[in-house]
Amino acid sequence: MRPQKTDPAPSRRGGGRRGLATAALGALLLLAGPIGRAFAADGGAAAAPDAKTRAASGDSAADVVARVNGRPILRRDFDLAVQIQFRGRRPSNVGLKELQAARAKVLEHLIENELLYQKASKTDGTVPDKDVDLEYQKIRDGFPSVDDFSQTLRDNGVSEAEFRSQIRRTLIVTRFVEQVVVADVRVTDDDVKHYYDQNPTEMARHEAVSLRQIVVHVAPDASVETRARARQKIEEILKELRSGGDFAVLARRHSEGPEASKGGDVGILIKGKGPPAIEQAAFTLQPGQISDVIESRRGFHIIQVTEKRPEGTIPFEQAKEKIRARLAARERQDKLRAYVDQLKEQARVERNLPAAS
Repeated sequence: MRPQKTDPAPSRRGGGRRGLATAALGALLLLAGPIGRAFAADGGAAAAPDAKTRAASGDSAADVVARVNGRPILRRDFDLAVQIQFRGRRPSNVGLKELQAARAKVLEHLIENELLYQKASKTDGTVPDKDVDLEYQKIRDGFPSVDDFSQTLRDNGVSEAEFRSQIRRTLIVTRFVEQVVVADVRVTDDDVKHYYDQNPTEMARHEAVSLRQIVVHVAPDASVETRARARQKIEEILKELRSGGDFAVLARRHSEGPEASKGGDVGILIKGKGPPAIEQAAFTLQPGQISDVIESRRGFHIIQVTEKRPEGTIPFEQAKEKIRARLAARERQDKLRAYVDQLKEQARVERNLPAAS
């Protein structure tokens, strides 16, 4: 069972908070979430080398995917950004159309990052090492393992020091964006109230419950004996719960779901969005009550309802700060988009991206 974790305030896309406000690198490139930060972290080459340096480093046409006011964006940096786009999946395992679209998008983001960096580098800005370390950790944690991340760097000929340098560049840009480009963004109380009044559908809240669960996994094709052992295990857990055992403690001890470390907390289940067997039990329980054993295609479950939320309209006081953040993010993104477009119009950009195959 994978109930949806939802915020009490409205959201159509669910990932709104993960953009400009949370991470320097995501903010920079108008993307939300860890992948956006990773794109930005690979934000192009350093200051343009002179002819001797380019010759020594092999900065030939084949090594450069674009030039921005004469400064190169290197093929290896571009390839690394594409790798990060797919979070370690090999592009060879990705469909051609998806790969082509991703490559084009990555290149434009690297061009935009280079334009912003050229502008930001004219200002006096420094980035503490601890900020670079934190962003590096976020990007690395987005991979299946540290080894996968390190291998991706090695595959693209980028050292850890070079990658950290690219992150520092991007953080410099982010501070410039925050302090210069979008510094004057303001959302008034009237703006917030107007949005609330004009979007009643978004303010509607469906009936929902907050759940904990204990799950014992059984594969759909498991043998009768395996299924019987799993059933016996979940029955013993239920017996312990009925005898007064603490649900969160037993979930940490016995549950085989990813939420076990959180005491079985799976968040909010919205009515009509979950497995029928789970829903049937969840919406008949009262807070604190524990279900009987429930069977699903994943195995056997015991659930506990911790809170019930009736359907209705989200109160303005509860929704207003989420609305304010959404409107501010939208205005910031619009301003940044306009600023970057203006930089592009004034820049000399040469693209030399080979076709994907």
